[in-house]
Amino acid sequence: MADKSKNLNEYLRLGLFLFVISAVAAGLLAGVYLVTAPKISAQKAQETRQALTQLLPAAQTFNQLTTSTWSGSKEGSEIGRIYLEKPMGYSGPIEILVAIESRMRVAGVKILSMAETPGLGTKVLSPQFLQQFIGKSGKDPINPKEDIDAITGATITSRAVCKGVKSALEKYSSKQP
Repeated sequence: MADKSKNLNEYLRLGLFLFVISAVAAGLLAGVYLVTAPKISAQKAQETRQALTQLLPAAQTFNQLTTSTWSGSKEGSEIGRIYLEKPMGYSGPIEILVAIESRMRVAGVKILSMAETPGLGTKVLSPQFLQQFIGKSGKDPINPKEDIDAITGATITSRAVCKGVKSALEKYSSKQP
């Protein structure tokens, strides 16, 4: 009977020890998050501002209409909008900024983040692939392997980028924010 009591006490002691270690680790992780979260947020905001300027360089100011839409203006007049689209790629959502100029044509496309296969899906980051969308309008077909040269071995990723561009064009044509 004493052995059972001794074993039970040992299990409780080990359980308490694991609980304390886990609580300390969770506390440290939470502390690191609290310290780094504002810096990460500020860095992401800076990267977004740079991307907006890169996509609509003629714009003097940008007004954020929604969490995923910006209006670019010059001398008080809107010259285009930029939409953040998140179509599903092969390995998850792809965050894409699509700039549409006032003539309802794509002015630029920039991929902010994705988790696609290195060496295959990540080839959609190449300027050669992204340049294919510039000048396209909502009336133009934007289909991989037909109108857009898809990335070999990454058709799903190519299709996702096309879907994001089409979605932005549709939103702009209906003036959705």
